[in-house]
Amino acid sequence: MKTLLKNAHIICPVQNFDASGYVGMDESHICASGIGAPKDEASYDKVIDCAGAFVTPGLVDMRVQSADPGFEHLETLETLLKAASASGVTSLVSLPDTDPVIDNRTVIDSLTLRASKLGGPRLYLYGALTQGQKGHHMAELGLMAQAGAVGFASGAHSIQDSLIMRRLMTYATMFDKPIIHHCEDYQLSEGGEMNEGETATRLGLIGIPSAAETIMVNRDIELARLTKARYHVAHISTAGSIDAVRRAKQDGLQITCDTAPPYALLNEHAVNSFNTAFRLNPPLRSEGDRLAVLQGLNDGTIDAIASDHAPVNRDEKAQPFGQASCGASGIETLFPNIMGLVANGSLTMKRAIELGSTAPARILGIAGGSLETGTAADIICFDANAATVIDQTKFHSRSRISPFHGQPAQGRLAYSFVNGALVHQDTN
Repeated sequence: MKTLLKNAHIICPVQNFDASGYVGMDESHICASGIGAPKDEASYDKVIDCAGAFVTPGLVDMRVQSADPGFEHLETLETLLKAASASGVTSLVSLPDTDPVIDNRTVIDSLTLRASKLGGPRLYLYGALTQGQKGHHMAELGLMAQAGAVGFASGAHSIQDSLIMRRLMTYATMFDKPIIHHCEDYQLSEGGEMNEGETATRLGLIGIPSAAETIMVNRDIELARLTKARYHVAHISTAGSIDAVRRAKQDGLQITCDTAPPYALLNEHAVNSFNTAFRLNPPLRSEGDRLAVLQGLNDGTIDAIASDHAPVNRDEKAQPFGQASCGASGIETLFPNIMGLVANGSLTMKRAIELGSTAPARILGIAGGSLETGTAADIICFDANAATVIDQTKFHSRSRISPFHGQPAQGRLAYSFVNGALVHQDTN
C-alpha cells in the first residue's frame, strides 16, 4: 500500500528541506518527497492531509538500556519497543548491559530475531567492549561486527585501564565501528552522590567532581589520536569535556559525542528536593555546564541527543538519595524534551531533528535520519505546538520513574511509520 503525507511542514536536514511539502511511501521506502504539492496524488492508496503538521525522519535513539534478557522485571523487549513506538523513536540501539552480557554473536542473533518478530521500531545492538563488561579482556569484536553490532560500548561501565582501551581502539579500527564510552574516573567518583560544588556541600551529599568525566574524555581523545579510531563520548555533561571534544574535532580526529535531555534542561539544583528521580549517572551538573551543553548542541560540538533510557527498580529508588540507584526512564520523554528545547528557543526545529535523528543514524551507519527518495520510510508526523504534561504513570515502559514527571512539555505525535508500516497513531 502506498501512503502520501501532504500539506505538511517537511523537515529533512539531509535535503535541507524546511518548508511546506509532501512525502510518499510504499511498503518499505520513501518513493517521493518534495516541496509544494504532489503531482500524482491519485496514485496513492491512502492520503493523509497533515494540515501543516511537521513531518520529519523518525528519532534514532542511540543510547537505550534494554534490561532484557536478565532483568525483565524492569523492562522487556516488548515494552521497550512499545514505548519507542509511542514516542517517535523509529530506531533504537541497546547497550550490552544485559544478563547474559551482549559480548558474543549468539546473544546478538537471539535479540535481533526476537525483535524482528515483535515488529515496530528497528532494534540495533552494541557489542560489549570487554568480556562480561568486566573491563579486563577484549570481547569478540569481530564476530559481533559480523553478527550486526553497530558499535562497541561499555554501557554504564568505564574502561579504567588505558592499555586495554588502546588495544580496543586499535582492534575496532579493523571494522570501522565506533567505540561508545561512558567516561568516568572511578578513583574520583567512588562514593559520590551528586555533582561536587556548593549545592552538594549545603545538602550534605558527597560530591563527584566534573574532572571525573573530563579526565577520562581527554585520555580517550589522546588514545584515539594515537590509534586513529572512531570514538564517541556518551552522555557528555561537563563544560571541560565539551571543550576537549571541540578541540579534538578541530584537530580532525574522528570524535563524536551525544548528550541526554537532563543535561540540557536540568542542573544540580533539582537535587534540592532529594527526589531520587534526579539521581543520574553522570550526575546533574552546574548551570555553567548546562549552558555549555546548549552551546555544544548549537555549534556542532555535540552531535546527537539520546534518551539515556535506564530502567530502574522502584524499590531501589525508594532509598535515601545517596543510596538510591542511578538512572531513569528516558525513551518516552525524548520527543517532548527535544520539542521543549525548540519551544524555549534553545534549538531550531531543523537542528533538533538533526540531533535526534540524522546525526545518530550517520554516526552508526544505520537506516533513518532522512526523507530522501529510496531511503527507509521511517517517518513521524507531529504537532509541535500542542501542550502536554509528562506523566510517568502512563508510560508504556515498565520503568515509570522520570525526573520530568509532572513537567509541562511540547509536541504531540500523530503518526509514526517504520519501514512504511504505521506503528503508532494518536486517535485524538
